[in-house]
Amino acid sequence: MAETKKFEVLRFHEGDRTYRAGDTREARQVDVQHLIDRGVLREPKTKAETPVLNKAEPAPANKAETGARLSRKG
Repeated sequence: MAETKKFEVLRFHEGDRTYRAGDTREARQVDVQHLIDRGVLREPKTKAETPVLNKAEPAPANKAETGARLSRKG
């Protein structure tokens, strides 16, 4: 028998009970694949799927500081 997974509910729907956005539904993927395809459910994101920010990028220049430097030159 297939193992059950937890899915994040994105939109209201009625299944074995009423689910609202933000709820968690536990089911076999084969039983709810049609809801996944229609954007009603999705598998919760794991930490590995979270995008990693490039910490080597320089911080953007502050416009207020740039403007102050330009006005002093003139």
